Amino acid sequence: GLLNEGEFLEITEIKRHQAEEFECITNNGVAPPDTRRVKVTVNYPPIITDVKNMPAKIGKTAILRCEAMAVPTASFEWYRDDRRPVESDNTLKIKNEKTRSLLLFTNVTEKHFGNYTCLASNRLGASNASMLLF
Repeated sequence: GLLNEGEFLEITEIKRHQAEEFECITNNGVAPPDTRRVKVTVNYPPIITDVKNMPAKIGKTAILRCEAMAVPTASFEWYRDDRRPVESDNTLKIKNEKTRSLLLFTNVTEKHFGNYTCLASNRLGASNASMLLF
């Protein structure tokens, strides 16, 4: 809720969807009113929002996607079946964007099939999700 007392505005139990701009108007009855705007940013740990299993054909291209909402922006890591980190090579590229990470497979082989885990993290926490390339 909002608590307005004197020259302070206290926002308690704020939720991430409440990040917005607020306007403060002061009026002492003598000078014209003065207006200032302030943007409230709500920081929160990553929430993974889009993960799908992906069928793939040998010799073709495949993409695994991991999307996460977070403030500050999340960083991404990928892991394979045995939890070892996935690294880019000549048939596998990791492309990190602002809100998502892509695992790009070119020329899929049987060795690529398996369970992949995406880990999204920022200084407030982490979230992970698994998906299958089959």
